[in-house]
Amino acid sequence: MIEPSPDVLTPSVELLTRVASLYHLQGMTQEEIAAKLGLSRPKVGRLLKQARDVGIVEITVHVHPSLAMPLESELSSRFGLRVVVVSDQPDEAAQRAQVGKAAAIALDRLLIDGATVAVGMGRNVKAVSEQAAGLRKRPCTVISGIGGSAQVGEGLNSNDIATRLADALGGRFEGVYAPAYVESTGVRDAFLGHADIGRTLSRARNADIAIVGIGNAVPDSLVVRLGCISAEEMTRLSADGAVGDILGHFFNADGAPIAEWIEQRVVGLTRDDLRLIPDVIATASEATKAPAILGALQSGLINTLVISVATARGILTLVDTPPHRRSRP
Repeated sequence: MIEPSPDVLTPSVELLTRVASLYHLQGMTQEEIAAKLGLSRPKVGRLLKQARDVGIVEITVHVHPSLAMPLESELSSRFGLRVVVVSDQPDEAAQRAQVGKAAAIALDRLLIDGATVAVGMGRNVKAVSEQAAGLRKRPCTVISGIGGSAQVGEGLNSNDIATRLADALGGRFEGVYAPAYVESTGVRDAFLGHADIGRTLSRARNADIAIVGIGNAVPDSLVVRLGCISAEEMTRLSADGAVGDILGHFFNADGAPIAEWIEQRVVGLTRDDLRLIPDVIATASEATKAPAILGALQSGLINTLVISVATARGILTLVDTPPHRRSRP
């Protein structure tokens, strides 16, 4: 029986780690690693790729201040709020983690002992809670700012995010046990009239900090895929000029409110509630959301924005493009 060549055997975690360490930590070339370990040069290249694929190696590109600071300053001066710009990453997951980490650091700087943090829902807000694991423990309350959806998976509901963030901070969690969107204003009012839900949202309304995502008003947006809003409703919103939303409150390219008929179905903080919270941190990792983020910047709903270099550049390009020449998202 012919034994398989060592080059076709499944590599062990130990081998993957050793090759990755020699390359990334000790600075050896692939040719030098091949000679040292008795492997072929193509084999070393495949091992390095596999080490990234399985998570042994995580590559993060840090933005140089000479790139970030001008973009932060330009956006801050134009819109009158704090802007944090992070480096562009090679894939969507890495980009979301990088933006989430920067937002978690911003939260860490603002959060004093005994404070209350209200959180929204979605992938970018979830990333903040995941990246908060190393933050200093402190007495605080993390509270849901909106209801959830039975169709939401992967811990994207506000309650899931608030629980994870409270655990990371060593704080206390309070949840809103209701849908994020309901069928009518009457149903919304019934939920808000419930003692527990009303009490929790009242506490969220008095939060010191809020962390929210920015949604975009496109047919395949997350709220449509999760069944919160139908595709037909999103088409109507877009036709009315909506470019994005924060906590279900849609706005146009100028940041003006759009579609009260949707807002009146949201079980969560209102637009006016958000404006009363001293620090509202908005995160968005997707460069495709530039039109929605530009609307959010002009909505008066946020105080701090965390985005990537590519997104920042996209926003500034939109700002300098006449409105009639901007393409719809």
